Amino acid sequence: MAISTLARVFTPHDNIVYTANDFRQTLRIVFAGMIALSISSFYNTSYGVFFVVYPIMLLSLVPVFNRHVAKQFIFSASLNCIEMVIIIGYLSQWPLIMTLVVFALYVMRFRFMSKGPLFLFGSMGVVCQSVMLNFMSYPTTNWHTLIFSNIEASVMAVCLSALMNYLLPDVEPRRPPPLIEKDDARVRHESLLSGTVATLIFVVFQISDLSDSLSALMAGILILFPMHYRGSVMSSIWRVAGVVLGCLYILVVQLILYDHSSHMLLMMPLIGLGLAFGARLHVMEKVGAGVGFASITTIGIMFGQNMHPDSDLVFSDLYRITSVTFSLVATLTLVFLVHLILNCFAPTRYVIRNT
Repeated sequence: MAISTLARVFTPHDNIVYTANDFRQTLRIVFAGMIALSISSFYNTSYGVFFVVYPIMLLSLVPVFNRHVAKQFIFSASLNCIEMVIIIGYLSQWPLIMTLVVFALYVMRFRFMSKGPLFLFGSMGVVCQSVMLNFMSYPTTNWHTLIFSNIEASVMAVCLSALMNYLLPDVEPRRPPPLIEKDDARVRHESLLSGTVATLIFVVFQISDLSDSLSALMAGILILFPMHYRGSVMSSIWRVAGVVLGCLYILVVQLILYDHSSHMLLMMPLIGLGLAFGARLHVMEKVGAGVGFASITTIGIMFGQNMHPDSDLVFSDLYRITSVTFSLVATLTLVFLVHLILNCFAPTRYVIRNT
């Protein structure tokens, strides 16, 4: 009875499609996010953002769960930890060589994403690599804690995804996504474009002291996921809209609870409500990393990273909006310039064919 009532509340009107499978996916995202945040807060984990965002990303971007998905997710996290120890531990004394290795890894992962079958492996590799390179570049970071937090969070994300899909399975089988045929020139363009811009972002974050700008880093990386200029423009617009929506909701929660934000029993229903509306919007959009996805990841990052006793989310909220907007404008400028350069050569030219 409660499930059917909730379904009517979250069912949109007019011509927007919101199926029973979409509703189940919404519930999976909400419950997994709340469980992950509760575990992270209860154990006071050092890198709570991993524990909260990984399950949300996995359940949002991959609506199904199987052995292939689990292996890609776990293997990507484990391989990233080994690579980061080698890069930061042994190559940091040779900045040029380290940058070239980082560039090669980015290009390889974006190539996996462009090809399709290993999209999850490539995308999680890009996210893990970007975040861990940023954290490990600061001398105050405990490598042991960071690496094991990343692996533990990845395992927990897979376990939560399996549990949610078992408890809230799809009502009907999902159709596999349509296969996009790409010629070799387009694959080269997408992998080189995204890999080059991601490496430039890495260089900027290595040179500048931006330890408090994780949100800006992730915003710049996530708009590269379409892997072409027009897609990045749309992704950046969706990202800004989602970040603003998420931040405004967090401000409302802060104002409602005021100095009682450390009480989990008061916070969790409001966090769950924010995740519910963001997840509902995400599954209705059906565009991957759209406004809804940006909204729920914003809520996950803000509460996972900044929700501590006596913490004030207002400044973090406003700083996030400003830094993300600046990061997106700078990243889009780089994407446009690299896009123009690559299109000057036939082997890396991106051509849109009308069908």
